[in-house]
Order: sequence, then C-alpha cells, then structure tokens
Amino acid sequence: MKDRVEVELTKRATIVTSVVLAMTATVALVWAAAGALLMIFGGLLLAAIIAALARPLQWAGLSRGWAFGIVIAFLSLAIAGGLFYGGLTLVSQFNELWNQLREQLQALAKTMADMGIGSGGEGGSGSEDSGEIGLDTLLPNPSGIFSSASRAMFSVLGTLGNVFIVVFIAIFLVVQPELYRHGIVSLFPPSKRKRLDETLGAAADELVLWVCGTGISMVIVFVVTWIGLILIGMPSAFVLALQAGLLAFIPTLGPFIAGIPIVLVGLSESPSMALWGLGVYILVQGVESNVSQPIAQRYTSALPPALTLGSQAVFGVLFGTLGIALAVPLVAVLMVFVRELYVKDTLGGAYGEKTTT
Repeated sequence: MKDRVEVELTKRATIVTSVVLAMTATVALVWAAAGALLMIFGGLLLAAIIAALARPLQWAGLSRGWAFGIVIAFLSLAIAGGLFYGGLTLVSQFNELWNQLREQLQALAKTMADMGIGSGGEGGSGSEDSGEIGLDTLLPNPSGIFSSASRAMFSVLGTLGNVFIVVFIAIFLVVQPELYRHGIVSLFPPSKRKRLDETLGAAADELVLWVCGTGISMVIVFVVTWIGLILIGMPSAFVLALQAGLLAFIPTLGPFIAGIPIVLVGLSESPSMALWGLGVYILVQGVESNVSQPIAQRYTSALPPALTLGSQAVFGVLFGTLGIALAVPLVAVLMVFVRELYVKDTLGGAYGEKTTT
C-alpha cells in the first residue's frame, strides 16, 4: 500500500514537473522568437486587410479567387503608382515638415534658455552653480533627437526584407487559408477539432472586422483633419492629415502623437496658427470619439479602454514600437480564444451570463 502511494506521488510530481518545464520552455521560446512571431501576426493582419477589401467584391458576385486577385493587384498598382508619381513630392513635403519641426524645437530651446531655463550661460556653469533648472532635464538634446532619427531611418531601410516576408506570408494565407487552418486543427485531438476550427474562424472574422472598423476611423480622421487644416491655412496640410490618419491605426496613443506635429508646424507660422491647429486637433478628436469610433464599434467588439492602454504599455516595453502598433489587434484575437475556449468551454460562461442547461 505504501509503495503504491509513493508511486502515485512520484507520478504526479513527474507530471507537474513536466508541465512546468514545458510551460517554461514555451515562454522562453516565445520570448526568443517574439520578433518573428510579430512578423507572422503582421502577415495575418495584412491578410485580414486584403480580406476586408475583397468582401465588397464578393458581395457583388465575384468569386473568392477573383476578388482577392483584384485587391492584391489594386494594392500593388496603388503602391507602385504612389511611389512613382507622388513619391518625390511626398518625400519633399515630409522633408519640409521635418525642417519645420526641427526649427520649432530649436526655437523652443532658445526661448527657454532666454528665460533662464538653460544648462549654462554667461558667467555660470549650469544648474548646479546658479540654481537654475537645466534645459537638458526638461527636453531631450535636439542633436540627439535628429541623430537618433537618422539611425531610425537607416533601420527602417534595413527592415525592407522583413516587409517582404510579411507581404508574402499574407499572400500565402490569402491564397490557401484552409491549408494552414486545417494544419493547426490537425494537431489537436479529434474531439477538440471542430470547436477549435470554429474558434479559429471566429478569430479570423474578428480580425477582419477590426480592420474594417479601424479603416473607417482612419479615413474619417484623415479627411476631417485635411479639410480642417486647409481651411485654417496650415502649411503641409496633406502630410499632417496623412500622418494623423495613419496614426489613428494605433488607438489611444496614436491620436495624441499626431497632434504634436500639427501644433509645432502651426508655431512655425505664428502662435495664433498653433492655436487654430490645436482647435482642429480637438475637433478631430471629437469627431473620432463621437463618429468614427461608434461606427467602428458597430463592426467589431471594442476593447475596454484600460485593457487597450495596458496592452499597449506592456507590448511596448516588451517589443518596442512594433508591439505598440500590433497590441490592440493581437489582444482582440487572443480575447476570442480566451472567451470561447476557456471562459465558455472550461468555466461554463462569463460571470453574470445566463447559462442554458
């Protein structure tokens, strides 16, 4: 009897140890391959964008293959045409915008230095001797900002290979989605396969709907910002509106970041122009909160604000800028698996929901 108990305890200890080691190895593997996994999810997201654009064509009666082929060809021609015809103009406008921002940062630094908020000055060695607050404690060194920006630009150019990988992953997923979906489902026991296949379908639909809602919000932000900046006579209105629309892809943080260049470019003209730019930014935020976001939430489930900001903070610390950009769609997809496979199937439903027997 005693030997049987010892054998049972040993077996349980072995199982627990194996599970802990497997979980630890999985976490370590995910951590080591985080960059590659984010690239794969980027491919999934791009595939969802293509699927979202192809849906109207499918509703119009086109077959799935023709719809996806037309969307891929259209996107390729649009990108190539934009780079060929508008690339030089757009680069010129971005350079002009960058110079304006740099001049405003330098002017702001000079103004603060004239007010006595400086790291040095005539007859003084800095904040430690004169009791003044050093400028470098309030603002980053402008030269450091722009040298970092230059390094970032070269880094972006160096990641073009990763962009091509993401594009081809998206194309392969669009062409043969069942191949990869069935392959994943086949890794699980037969009794779980149907439910897992349904959950994968729900997660894919959630991602497509999130893309649709976010795309609507981005277009509305771009159009309203462009019109508002043109009406007040803001320089580089198109580029400022474009960056505001693109940054609307990142909930919570993106709109705040987009407002900074608008105000700084306004300051390059006059303080009143900066105030007008701030007014346009506030108007755009009102339109986004009361128009574009409600429209987007009709197509996809909205994440709670605390979860949105918290996931962006965590992913930003762990994975950098790419983590911030992909945090919300990734969490939206993960929530489908948690809700369907854990909350519903394992726990019997969410707290407060009525369950049927």
